[in-house]
Amino acid sequence: MPTHTLYRLAGWAGAISAAILILNSARRGALIPDDLAFTHALAPLAEAFGLLLITGLYLADRRRSGTLGVVGYTLNFLGMAGLLGVEYILNLVFPELTKAQIATLLGGLTGAMFKASSIVFLLGAVILGAAMWQAGQAPRVAVAAYVLGATPVALRGVLPAATFPPGLLVMAVGVACLGITLIRRAPRLALQDAAGRPSAGAARNVRPA
Repeated sequence: MPTHTLYRLAGWAGAISAAILILNSARRGALIPDDLAFTHALAPLAEAFGLLLITGLYLADRRRSGTLGVVGYTLNFLGMAGLLGVEYILNLVFPELTKAQIATLLGGLTGAMFKASSIVFLLGAVILGAAMWQAGQAPRVAVAAYVLGATPVALRGVLPAATFPPGLLVMAVGVACLGITLIRRAPRLALQDAAGRPSAGAARNVRPA
């Protein structure tokens, strides 16, 4: 598959993730009913598509972001993957349990892993955001929106509950802008990647000493 197509797919994944984040924000803010099965099923897909977006973003600026980008991407990826599992549990498992069962789970290892995933996600978002800011290729307003929105999302058990829906909305704006920018940059990124690797013919002509 052509490189520019992969970048575009990552960008479109970001747009889809943003749309689901907006839906989640509306649901958490009581703008739409919270008891619809399909909204609960869609909720975790924001993180699933988000993983594709941050992978594309890192690859797009990997030469400029250096070690900071590697660390940020790794932490953000691991944290977001953890939150993907958290969202599946919150939306598809907890509704089938009693309040006592949920309290027991949150008071044990499950709750500890929820917190760990959130902390890793937030650290990754901040560091990856700093790397993208430093690289200067993504819109800095979008980068700031992603990091600012990620803060109340990651700290939803610490900050007031009222900050969670706006956090989702702000993060959705950042994610959407980053995704659209990646789609627009795809042809140029593909040319840069092609220029940075040897041609097939040159590789065949390399002989061991």
